[in-house]
Amino acid sequence: MTEVTEDLGLSTDAVGKYFLQITIVAVVYFLAGRLGQATTNIRSSNLGPVWPASGIALAAVLLWGYRVWPGLAVGTFLVALLSPVSASAAFGQAVGSTLAAMTGAFLLQRFVDFDPTISRLRDVFGLVLLGACCSALISASIGVSVLYGTHIHAYSGIGPAWLIYWLGDSTGVMLVTPLVLTLPSLFRIRERERVAELAALLVLLTAACFVVFGDLHLIPLRLHVLAFAVLPFVMWAAIRFGISAAALTIVVIATTATVETALGSGPFASGTPFRDAVLLDVFFSVLSITGLTLAATIAEREKAEREREQAVREQAAAETRLRLAAIVESSDDAIVGTDLEGVVTDWNQGAERLYGYSRSEALGKSMSFLVPPDPSDKFFETVKNFMLGIAVEHYETTLLRKDGSRVDVSMSVSPIFAANGQIIGTSRIQRDITQRKLQDAILRESEERFRLVSDTAPVLIWMSGTDKRFTYFNKPWLMFTGRSMAEELGDGWREGIHPRDFEKCIALYSQCFDRREEFSIEYQLRRFDGEYRWISSIGVPRLNPDQSFAGYIGSCIDITDRKQAEEARRESEDKLRLLLDSTAEAIFGVDLEGNCTFCNAACLRALGYRQVNELLGRNMHDLIHHSRADGMGRKNDGCHILQAFRTGEGLHMENETLWRANGTTFPAEFWSHPQRRGNEIVGAVVAFIDVTERKRTEEALSGMNRRLMEAQEQERTRIARELHDDINQRLALLAVQLGLIQQSPFLEGSEASSRMNELRQEVSEISIDLQALSHRLHSSKLEYLGAVAAMKSWCQEFGERQKMEIEFNSIDVPGPLPNDLSLCLFRVLQEAMHNASKYSGVKHIEVELRGSQGEIHLLVKDLGAGFDVEKATKGPGIGLSSMRERVKMVNGAISIASQPKGGTTVHVRVPLAPLAPADDSALAAG
Repeated sequence: MTEVTEDLGLSTDAVGKYFLQITIVAVVYFLAGRLGQATTNIRSSNLGPVWPASGIALAAVLLWGYRVWPGLAVGTFLVALLSPVSASAAFGQAVGSTLAAMTGAFLLQRFVDFDPTISRLRDVFGLVLLGACCSALISASIGVSVLYGTHIHAYSGIGPAWLIYWLGDSTGVMLVTPLVLTLPSLFRIRERERVAELAALLVLLTAACFVVFGDLHLIPLRLHVLAFAVLPFVMWAAIRFGISAAALTIVVIATTATVETALGSGPFASGTPFRDAVLLDVFFSVLSITGLTLAATIAEREKAEREREQAVREQAAAETRLRLAAIVESSDDAIVGTDLEGVVTDWNQGAERLYGYSRSEALGKSMSFLVPPDPSDKFFETVKNFMLGIAVEHYETTLLRKDGSRVDVSMSVSPIFAANGQIIGTSRIQRDITQRKLQDAILRESEERFRLVSDTAPVLIWMSGTDKRFTYFNKPWLMFTGRSMAEELGDGWREGIHPRDFEKCIALYSQCFDRREEFSIEYQLRRFDGEYRWISSIGVPRLNPDQSFAGYIGSCIDITDRKQAEEARRESEDKLRLLLDSTAEAIFGVDLEGNCTFCNAACLRALGYRQVNELLGRNMHDLIHHSRADGMGRKNDGCHILQAFRTGEGLHMENETLWRANGTTFPAEFWSHPQRRGNEIVGAVVAFIDVTERKRTEEALSGMNRRLMEAQEQERTRIARELHDDINQRLALLAVQLGLIQQSPFLEGSEASSRMNELRQEVSEISIDLQALSHRLHSSKLEYLGAVAAMKSWCQEFGERQKMEIEFNSIDVPGPLPNDLSLCLFRVLQEAMHNASKYSGVKHIEVELRGSQGEIHLLVKDLGAGFDVEKATKGPGIGLSSMRERVKMVNGAISIASQPKGGTTVHVRVPLAPLAPADDSALAAG
């Protein structure tokens, strides 16, 4: 073994660890598989609704790699063999399960870059779609094929068996894999409050599961409808504790629901094994996807926030360091750093230029080598302040250059503090002011003349010196700010800058000042009344007569009104864009040539385009159906859209035909209005809506009205015919017979009695026929005796008239029913019975009226000829339509199941309490 491991490049410890992993995978998979097989009551043969072992398999491959496949193969083979199935079937199932787990892991790593912490939405969606659904396709297909190949049949056929196999493996992955991958994070919770909260969550969740799924004897009601009442616990866990807790709560719910369903309790134990298994898997899938998605969303948002904050801090620190270094190195000023003994520690290029000493010559020397032999008394006092850490600004003195010449400098000194707050040195910024002093007199005279001009200018004017400090503001500036010259000079003017614009404004000013560049900036400046006004400032360098730099001069104008106008325009444009994108109407604009200038999302959807670029610049004439070449090949240029700017007036077309991108057309109603710029028409704005459904509705409504009128006339004709041809003729005959009896007064007693009995019988038959006719129009029994009695009586009378056997049964019908429900059910029964008597061809009909859980069900069933329901609905008759409309009026649902020679069943379901209108297809599917 040692030689083999050495050849493979593996140590003995690595081989032992590998075999330990294989053993753990095989054992855990086997235990999970046996646990999945324990629910025998909801399983069929070798299949069940939930297979937790599939989640163990995928988690093992994701954690330890593809090399653990032998453990998976052994575990799956043993579980299948003990299910029990044949060895060949067990081998086939082992191959399918092993391939499924490895395929799922490959898909997740290849296409999702799967993170086992499942902290991203892409991880959740990848786990559900690729790790669960896609990989289960392999195990289900191979497993079901092997089972049916070895004559093992599950559920009611290969289709249901494959579906349960696929759902069971997919659900196992969604339930177990997230818990296995993220469970260690739960053990890292140390705060007592959070541990107590998690414990309370699990206790409450377990209690809720037993109440919902356990059908407890202490609770007389069955709370099956509250199956999703456990979902808030999953959301609680996802929000407060993340993926691991959400996965744990889902497993608790799945375990409880599965066990209770296997014991015959809960909302998933009331149907067939196949139906219960499917509903159970769907329920688990909804819980899992909801919980994992919510937890991943929260985790992803928190991670993004932490990364953003870290990036902001790092960027701010880097920018500060770079800006400081750039200022120091690029500054024309001499910037010198010293320790507390006055020894030079930093010497920038400005200092080299100013004093003539190189960096290497200056470092390590005392600053005294720059002090002239006859310093002023004030100099020593200032140096003392340096050592005490007192900042000194713009102290002017005279220092020595390397060549022995003197230089006038303006010095600013600031203490340098260590992290603990202790002063460790000083930073000295020194500027040569020799030339400035020589030119001050000349400049003062020139500036006096300048002030006279600038104070009368209609703009705000400022000036700064070579030290970046402002030296002058004209009267309009002072009047604007409401401050004195003394308050504004130097850096005082900065107090009026809006805090939001301060850094940007000062940084740009300093940068351009150092580079001697012209600049332009917009910022907010506080006016005398406290209002911040937008200022556009332009600054240009000032030059002395000898072309030396003298500072900056700038002018400012108030642009607040322009800013507000621009902001109002942008806001208007944003509102317009929001309105265009949110409206259901399709809107686009065209120029004078008919080319598209803009369009909204509804326009793209209506015309079948995906991107705005597909329409922008395109000539929109071709959208109008009549602008295409006609059958003779001639182009119709009468585009209605362009009439808006040809005539200068809006145009409304109710019936126009437009073209889609795929070449199909649709009817539309559109409005075209001219677009003006001032008094000039520059294009048109067009809005249109697809009226296809409206036209179909109008046509359907017109057809229904026509059919209703025809049916009404037919009913009137039938009633008139019955009254005239039957009832009226029989009454006339009765009157004639009575007249004959009156004219024969000498009839014998027995003969007279016989004749009178015949007339009495005739009168009774006429009365019965009139009563039947009255019942079709209005049933008094329905009003006074209720729905059950009226419907039973009507069925009996109808059966006697039609010589049919009608079997009427009522079961658990609460009474009395509301009048609208009773009338609806009675009319539907009449229509269904008349249709059955006419078309079924049978003499036996079953009628059942049943109450159940707040609903009333009416079933009319025959085993007759049957008919094509879709064809009959589209036919000229209105019987089926009238039944559907009546049921819809009481928020009910109706299904009509029939096929030729297969009989007909009419099933009506109406709620006793107000409900939303039901979908017929839902009842038909049920």
